Amino acid sequence: MIYALSLWKESMLRFVLLIICSVIVGCSSQSTQQQTSNSNDLISPNTALYLRGDMTNWEARTEYQFQQRASHLYTVKADLPDAGKTYHFKFADAQWLPAFNYGAAIDDAVLTLNSPAPIRAYSCLDELTFVPEQAGKYEFVLDLRGRKPIAFVQLAQ
Repeated sequence: MIYALSLWKESMLRFVLLIICSVIVGCSSQSTQQQTSNSNDLISPNTALYLRGDMTNWEARTEYQFQQRASHLYTVKADLPDAGKTYHFKFADAQWLPAFNYGAAIDDAVLTLNSPAPIRAYSCLDELTFVPEQAGKYEFVLDLRGRKPIAFVQLAQ
């Protein structure tokens, strides 16, 4: 009788652990699905995105709010007065909500002029960098049209 009770307790413990593991795996896979899903379904027309970084003191300033140029294509212009300086930045909304916090998709992502780089939402600490060869006005482009979002910097016109 005691042996049967012990087996029953062990079986119940395994069952409970199995349920807990299933819940944890389910939650973590849901989070991964959110992070890897296409960004096109994450931005609503009412969401304001900003260039936030060294050039804005990391604030969401109106003059650095992205303008929508096409469906899921956003641009903003910024003066970068220091040639050769490394500017750190991200694309985010005013509240730093994870779904609208775009940063580097790979470690040490340095954007170069006119060269797209992969970015990702839910990017809490992954900053992008850009080093202008000359001081001037630059246009930052956030392109969420494809399966994988990209960003690039070009000379403003």
